[in-house]
Amino acid sequence: MAATGSSLAGVMTRINGRHAFVYERILLLVVRETELRDSVTFAKQDLAKRMGVCVRSVDRAVTKLRREGLVTTEPVFGQSGGSVGQRVPRDARGYRARADLPAR
Repeated sequence: MAATGSSLAGVMTRINGRHAFVYERILLLVVRETELRDSVTFAKQDLAKRMGVCVRSVDRAVTKLRREGLVTTEPVFGQSGGSVGQRVPRDARGYRARADLPAR
């Protein structure tokens, strides 16, 4: 269920010569994908695998972005009622935060 139709291509792994933090990479993905659609939906396990990091790193990054008010998330439930992922709706706060990150 990871970011349907999305690709990590173009999401920087380095910013100003340093390694990009997981939260920066996720924010860039969210901003890019919400510019194309109303929201981005992902399962943390799938996103972690695609980014080459552990699930805990993705969880910490999403928590940090939520805590700082840069993204809002909504749980996505499967037919059985269990949580299967997160949905991040389009949000102007994410666009404002993008200005704080270096251009690609």
